[in-house]
Amino acid sequence: MSIRPRDLTDLYLSPVALELDRRLEELSSKTARDLEVTVALSTDREASGPDARAELFLQSLAHLIPLHGWELGYEGRGVRVRHGDHSLVLGVPGCVRDYVGR
Repeated sequence: MSIRPRDLTDLYLSPVALELDRRLEELSSKTARDLEVTVALSTDREASGPDARAELFLQSLAHLIPLHGWELGYEGRGVRVRHGDHSLVLGVPGCVRDYVGR
């Protein structure tokens, strides 16, 4: 049984997920240090611990991407994209896990 969109926000899942995935692909060639610089430049902040790094990474990832009501969260498997009962996880490259986990 397929799940049908319930509202306009649900219809935006595909373009939002594709743009986030494109951005994650761009980040995949960076080192953890390069990612740290990228995050600091796009958020104008430096993080001190894993939770703060995860939060700043999500802000940097979503920078200039209209999320149309979708929310981002970081978990061990990657970036969770969520709206209401709907969610999916986009895998993150190793540099992100290294950056967040140190």
